[in-house]
Amino acid sequence: MKIVIRAGGIGTRLWPMSRKNNPKQFHSIVGDKTMLRTTYDRVVPILKNKEDVFISVNQDFVQKTLDEIPEISQKQLIVETDTRNTGPAMCLEVCFLEKFCDPNEIIASLPSDDYISNSEAFQSLLESTESFIAEHPDYILTPAIRPEYVDTGYSYFKAGKNLREGQKDAIYKVAGVAEKPNLEFCQTLIDSGVYYCHTGMYLWQLKHIVNLFKTHQKEMYDICTQVANLTIENKLDEAERLYSELEKISIETAITNHTNKIAMSVSNEIGWSDLGKWHIIKKVLKPDETENLIKGDVMVQDAKGNLIYSSVPKKIIVVNDVDDLAVIDTPDVLFISSLKNSAEVKKMVERLKDEGRGEYL
Repeated sequence: MKIVIRAGGIGTRLWPMSRKNNPKQFHSIVGDKTMLRTTYDRVVPILKNKEDVFISVNQDFVQKTLDEIPEISQKQLIVETDTRNTGPAMCLEVCFLEKFCDPNEIIASLPSDDYISNSEAFQSLLESTESFIAEHPDYILTPAIRPEYVDTGYSYFKAGKNLREGQKDAIYKVAGVAEKPNLEFCQTLIDSGVYYCHTGMYLWQLKHIVNLFKTHQKEMYDICTQVANLTIENKLDEAERLYSELEKISIETAITNHTNKIAMSVSNEIGWSDLGKWHIIKKVLKPDETENLIKGDVMVQDAKGNLIYSSVPKKIIVVNDVDDLAVIDTPDVLFISSLKNSAEVKKMVERLKDEGRGEYL
């Protein structure tokens, strides 16, 4: 198996901590290690050698990635010259790997910003799902998680037929997808007991996913093939010109919505969370006795349920008589929001972009 760690995003829902020049995967949100380093360390033990890990990264962070993970070489970096969503990004992964890997190789494409509390359970999950793809190479498999709370920002997969009847690790055919449902419908899905949270992880046979891209996204595949060649030759300006022509679409829109052979594993043991939103970070980390989650020099009085983050030296944040807020202080931006709607910061980032205030992005 080859593993691709997707580290090309910017993480605008965690702005202003996550910025264009220092995105979230290079931050240590949980523990002392960055999210990228943590993800790398989690997957390496199940691989035959360290050369089986590839990292998809924006061209601006090639050296930063090599500094963060000195065990890898530049040959293991899949260089994105622009941010085009998961459809083009994962197509580029496929076109890059096609040049170096056996067509029957099984590929796992994983986000760099997942929180997983049980690494051993996760490693077992990857090995189990790898064996499924080896037996069923015409399937795409995605690990899914039983939801523990309502979140309208995720997609939910319905479990259909058990494709491993009688075996220990059940794998279900996906019988339906609800993409980012509204609050009421999301609660209904969770209460049904048959819908599971999509994690954004994918496993597939290289030859199969190549054929799917050729069939359903031929232009994207052809462009990404050229871009992969150009980035390998370090012709990044030409690669950027071509890659930026691609429409920003998700892998679901590009590929998985076009096939009915999607399977999902279900695990409640790995302790998964997507560390892409402030309110999720507060759920994952342990608040103090007042239910406040604090990082930095902060003084709190008669306040509870807040997430307060400061990266500004020689500055104290004093919070009085407010509940359930996100307060994120950086040297040039102070962001304050209700915690439950803090992911809406993405709209504010777009507004700053539209107003030409790129220095804050």
